[in-house]
Amino acid sequence: MAFPALLLLCVILIALLPYIPAVCEWLRPTDVAPLPVRRNEVNKLRYFADSFRLRITTMPAVDFQKLQNLQTDRTVSIGNNLSIVHQRLGADANAGYHPETLNILRKKNGIVIFVHDARLPPGSHNQADLFAASNLSVGAGASLRACSAQGVITLGADTVVHRWIDALLIHVGSNASIDGRITAIKQINFADGSRFVRAGAPSMRFGVSSGTAAAAPEALASGVTRVRQVLDDGAEASSDSYQNGDFVVRGAYRVLAGTTVFGNIKSYGDLLLEQRTRIAGSIVSNKNIVLARDCSVLGPVISQNDIVIGPDCRIGTPDAATTMICRKLTIAAGCIVHGVITTQDGATVTAREISDAA
Repeated sequence: MAFPALLLLCVILIALLPYIPAVCEWLRPTDVAPLPVRRNEVNKLRYFADSFRLRITTMPAVDFQKLQNLQTDRTVSIGNNLSIVHQRLGADANAGYHPETLNILRKKNGIVIFVHDARLPPGSHNQADLFAASNLSVGAGASLRACSAQGVITLGADTVVHRWIDALLIHVGSNASIDGRITAIKQINFADGSRFVRAGAPSMRFGVSSGTAAAAPEALASGVTRVRQVLDDGAEASSDSYQNGDFVVRGAYRVLAGTTVFGNIKSYGDLLLEQRTRIAGSIVSNKNIVLARDCSVLGPVISQNDIVIGPDCRIGTPDAATTMICRKLTIAAGCIVHGVITTQDGATVTAREISDAA
């Protein structure tokens, strides 16, 4: 009887052996710290563009100074996935690349480097990842997978970018669509009807404006006490032109025209800023946020639903970039945003007066 009992005990011990570390960790946790996250990972808006540029500039075969001095119009393929285009198109708008170059641009999973100023023909479908050592012009109706340029990128009307696009300066044509992210080192200019999902630049201009609102003022001096006020649902907006404090509203709220608020506003309902309102802080809403014409907000603008921004509004300042987050964004012509815009269902630039923000 002793042998079968010993055998049974051994089997039980072997079966329980894998669970011993889990039981020890449960009784005395040792790994309770948060997971380490590098700040330069994919949560950074320009992560893909920076990684792509670093990959190109560190390639042994890529020396732009030497490549630009070569007197040739060839397209050189290095391996199966890398091609270098030496052809100069010049000022002739009708000039185009050689047929073999156009075929390379249509191939998937490839990288194409333009040594000189590049120009993609209208209606072309380019599936390679593109890198322009100088400027890049994209014809109307063309589509791109991903693109980076050291100079200026000009997207024609009705163009489509499927993943991301990055440059020093970007001009987005009318009705163009950026399905992924668009970033620029200096500035992005969006034409009427253009659409995007995520965007970031020190300055983003939307449509044409005769005069965008001035930036919201800085907060009051440090010696001035800022009081936190909690307002119930249905509270009437204050008629004071200048208000100092942080406001939490348990419902919808409306800031009267011409009011300057030195503080932050958070509402549990819809938040409406009437014309010429200035907020020297952030605005947050559990529902929709609507800004009428000529409004300015210094800090973040965050909505769990949609944001509608009327003409000639300004978000952030050149020296203090901020962020906008929402489900869907509708922004009118004449607006300027300094910082980053993140949407879930996309943003649209409209030239029309937005009735909800009138």
